Amino acid sequence: MHIQLPFIVVLAIVAWLIVRHLRLRWWVVAAFVLLGFYLAGTSAAPLIDNTTRDGVSVVNKTNK
Repeated sequence: MHIQLPFIVVLAIVAWLIVRHLRLRWWVVAAFVLLGFYLAGTSAAPLIDNTTRDGVSVVNKTNK
């Protein structure tokens, strides 16, 4: 049985669990979101994107 979820949904669920269980304050979450937003406009964005895609493909290959 395969379940397909968009990566953003998985990240949102993980973020919600972290905030809920680690008692992380919402302003810290907002700061991390802004950091990610601004980091996406830098020269590190392609490296982060490629690393994330490679990690997801490794996970997908190990489940088959």
